[in-house]
Amino acid sequence: MGNAQSDEPETLQDDDVPEAFGVRVSSRLLESLQAADQSPETVVTMTGFERRQLIEAAYQEGANAVHARLVEIFRDEQQKQHAEQTALQDRVERPALEAVEAQVKGLQEREYRAPTRDVPCADERGACLRCYAQNAQAPLDCADKVAALDRCAQAVSRVHLQTAAASQ
Repeated sequence: MGNAQSDEPETLQDDDVPEAFGVRVSSRLLESLQAADQSPETVVTMTGFERRQLIEAAYQEGANAVHARLVEIFRDEQQKQHAEQTALQDRVERPALEAVEAQVKGLQEREYRAPTRDVPCADERGACLRCYAQNAQAPLDCADKVAALDRCAQAVSRVHLQTAAASQ
């Protein structure tokens, strides 16, 4: 298989067998394949330019297929790396997150909460507000409710003053 052009095939000896091989596509091979594939009635001759376009189209199609496969492999690899990173972050961050949550819970348990007391005179105040809402045109009809709220407020004031005086 040298540079000489001959129609006789070369024979290889056992020690001449190459470890890798390649295939050369010549214009003569393309013409013979084209002629073999077409019936005599519909033989179409192909110009050199058309042959070149056909070869370039086949090459481009193969290149596109390889590119699509490489993109698919790249995406699969990215997804795999993302999953590994997520798992690693989960293993590393989970103990830290649990420690922070424990600290927050401890702080919330130690947080000061003022003792709750019932609002003095809440019932009287509510009755007074309801009366005003119902008697918007005649607020003087609520005088008895206002008087009850006033008596309650004065009683609460007396109790607070007595408690304050006793603690001094």
